[in-house]
Amino acid sequence: MAKRLKDSAEIGKIRATIFDKLDRRGKWGPIHTGKENAVKGIPSHELGAAKEVIEAAIKDGFLNLKPTSYGDQISLNFKKKEEIMAIIRDLLP
Repeated sequence: MAKRLKDSAEIGKIRATIFDKLDRRGKWGPIHTGKENAVKGIPSHELGAAKEVIEAAIKDGFLNLKPTSYGDQISLNFKKKEEIMAIIRDLLP
């Protein structure tokens, strides 16, 4: 997954942070946001890993990808809502 971070706990925390941010903003299903907005607020030294986490989440089906003329947009997948919420609960205080 993320080559820049070796610790799977750090990778999980980044993933949970991104999922939590999208959930709090209501980015489920057809309501989407840009990839660059999803990583805002992540420390600059973790941005590369955060982008890799997003790509892996798309491949794993946690995020929906919507290509547009103004850039790739993402949203949380309704079909995996229980798993996403469990990740957020387990990894964020």
